[in-house]
Order: sequence, then structure tokens, then C-alpha cells
Amino acid sequence: MDTGSGGQLRATNSIPPTPFRRFLTAMRDGWRSAAANAVPGLVIVCLAGLLVAAYYLFTGVAASLQGLQNLRDRWGIWFSMGASAIGAGVIPGLYLMATGRARRGRRAAVDLLFTCLVWSATALVIDRFYAFQACLWGPTAGLPVLIGKMLVDQAIFTPLVGVQIPALGFRFRDMDYNLSALGRALREDWLIKVIAPMLAAAWLTWIPGTLVIYTLPLSLQIPMFVLIQCFFALEVAYASSRM
Repeated sequence: MDTGSGGQLRATNSIPPTPFRRFLTAMRDGWRSAAANAVPGLVIVCLAGLLVAAYYLFTGVAASLQGLQNLRDRWGIWFSMGASAIGAGVIPGLYLMATGRARRGRRAAVDLLFTCLVWSATALVIDRFYAFQACLWGPTAGLPVLIGKMLVDQAIFTPLVGVQIPALGFRFRDMDYNLSALGRALREDWLIKVIAPMLAAAWLTWIPGTLVIYTLPLSLQIPMFVLIQCFFALEVAYASSRM
């Protein structure tokens, strides 16, 4: 409290922001942080888009990707999990080790293995979700269907499931695999402190990324997903190393 010129008391305490306002602020901060590192991700998405265009325009490119498509068809979810473990787990993990941003020694190996498991689990769920999308929308790939798939993916699946799995896994890892500490984190503004910034970064990469992915046949969607996921995992790992 302080006094004005007339000697009357005047309240100086501001009204605390509502949880929704804090969530929007966290989203904005996450968006700004992601936007500062957006160029490499958008370059990857653009390159993925060029690859998709070449797939439909040039028979040689389609023939070259046929082997990858056959491999995905043969191995199913094991292909999805293994490719994600390598693309989103091993490659970013080795990068962090090489740049000195990861732990050293035995703990580094444990963290790398756990990170691979988290991304494999994420890929398993996404593999099944892509199959669900294919059943829901049918085999056509027109613009309305493409936008519909992207909206279902990014407005429903990603906030409720897509970012929750890696967020839980990596907070558990960064808290030294302590379930009690993870429980406290879940009770202490989990959505605002963890999910909102991660969701902002996810949307910046995956809104254009899913538009590219859903133009492909189902068998090639996971390989394209892993290509884009590799960059996204690097971004998540870099942000996690600074928390």
C-alpha cells in the first residue's frame, strides 16, 4: 500500500495472472525460443517437401524409395521404433556428447539408452495414429483431407498425447529417474512450465511437417516423420540440456 496526494491509501498489489494467462505467456515464450532456432527446422521441412515433390514427379525417385517402403511394410512397427531410436535418439545423443552438453561416463550411456526408448515409444504411438488417420480419412490425399489430417494431428493428438510422452520421459531422465521428483513436477504447473513451451516448439516444426508427411503413402509417412523428427529431437535435447 502507498498514499496518494490526498493522504488516502491506495492498493499497489497487482492481481495475479490466471492459469490460462500464464499458459498463454508460456506458449509465447516457447514460441519465441523455438522461433530463434527455427531456420534449420524449416530448411529440413522444405527439403522434405522437395523430396515429396520429386517422389511424385520423377519415377527414379519413386523407385529409389520403393525399397524403403518395402522395408517399412516388412518390419511394421519395429521399423518405426528402430528408425526413431536411431534418428531421434542416437544421432542427437552423439551430437550432445560431442559438443559437451551431455553427461559423461556410464550415466551418458544410460541416458542415451533411455532416450532411445522414449523416442521408440513415441514412434510406436505415432505409427498407430497414422494408421488410424488413414482409416479415418481414406486413401485420398486432396487438400481438404490433408488439412483435416493436420488439424486432427496438431490440435488434438499432439497436445493430448504427442508431446506428453517425450515430456514425461525426459523430465524423468533429467530428474535422475526419481519418481517422487517427477510427481512433484506433475503437480507444480506441469502444463505451464513443461507442456506449453514444448507444444509451441512442436507446432512450429510439425504443422508444416505433417502437411508434408500426409501427402505420402502410409508406408513412407514414418520414414519422412523420422527425418523431420531428427531435427526436432535435437531441438528438444538442446532445450533440455539448458533446463
